[in-house]
Amino acid sequence: MSDLINALAGAQAAGMKDAQLQSARELQRGAQWRVDFVSSENSMGFHAPQEASRILGEAIDLARKGQLEILLRK
Repeated sequence: MSDLINALAGAQAAGMKDAQLQSARELQRGAQWRVDFVSSENSMGFHAPQEASRILGEAIDLARKGQLEILLRK
């Protein structure tokens, strides 16, 4: 997540327009939602560690896709 957030901040500072960053921001929101869900769930995945791992895997995938979106739009 932090890599994607830093990439978004760097791209914005470099002058990329909001429209160019829209898809990367949507991917960041999806990834952040999944991280927040796992961290705020009362059992922290204790009762279903496989499901928590799956959701966190999706978060990683979405964050990396967001980074790729930024690189491809430069």
